[in-house]
Amino acid sequence: MDFSFASLLPIDTFEGLLAMPFGEVWLAAAFLAITASIYASGIPGALLPLSFSSGALLGGPLGMVAVAAGALIGSLLMYALLRRGSEATLRQKYGDRLERLDRIAARGGILPIIGLRLAGVPHVAVTAVCALALVEPKRYALATIVGVFPAIALSALAGASV
Repeated sequence: MDFSFASLLPIDTFEGLLAMPFGEVWLAAAFLAITASIYASGIPGALLPLSFSSGALLGGPLGMVAVAAGALIGSLLMYALLRRGSEATLRQKYGDRLERLDRIAARGGILPIIGLRLAGVPHVAVTAVCALALVEPKRYALATIVGVFPAIALSALAGASV
């Protein structure tokens, strides 16, 4: 049996899907769901290949929106799970230390979170710190989308140019 990288990517299947009515919408929904599940599980390094692939298959703007929405949904899901888990156990054990982290996070605004995202700090680490510091969900969501969107946009535009 001959194995090649092309056998892993059935381009004919994608072309058939895109030829269907609302094919781009279905493929965008698939990219959104895949991105959300991968981002929520904390798998590192998956955002750029997904962005590139979505840009190549859907075009730049639709690929960007699908992956950015999936990244935001997956990130908020991980944030909610970590926040819920941290409140019960870690707050009881390390309450005094976490209060200092809360004070630092309260005065920091969204710029430190955006900076961590732009600097490439792993998603799980940034999300865990924000969940432990009890950063408000709105502030976390805004900082996350602003921090990851440049990488998504560049990667999707590179994919669209292929």
